[in-house]
Amino acid sequence: MSARQLLVKRLGALPVIRDYLERLGLRERVDALAPVREVAHLTNGAVVEALVANRLTAPRPLYDIVAWAEEWAVAETFGLPPAALNDDRLGRCLDDLARVHDALRGELTVQAIRRSGWRPPPCAGTSPRSW
Repeated sequence: MSARQLLVKRLGALPVIRDYLERLGLRERVDALAPVREVAHLTNGAVVEALVANRLTAPRPLYDIVAWAEEWAVAETFGLPPAALNDDRLGRCLDDLARVHDALRGELTVQAIRRSGWRPPPCAGTSPRSW
């Protein structure tokens, strides 16, 4: 007789968050601006996706992200092994991002505006052609 175990994880908004981050191109933009060494298990873009998902679902301190990822369906939704999201790896990612955050913020802002279809209101002395 074999014993069966049932593993229950929280899903919440993770699929919606993943879809939005994919449409935004977050992982690709982070990886282009803050690449990692080839020996790294996760790219900085993958780590940032996990951090964003954590902030939007059940915020935890950096030292507790592994436990959050184990409780939530992070591996199943993002394909990221929870153990790889340890606080040392998160810290290295945040250090790398500190060097490029202005460029990253600008690129992501432009991408979000493009994806949303939002157009800025006309300003005095400008025309739609100058947008």
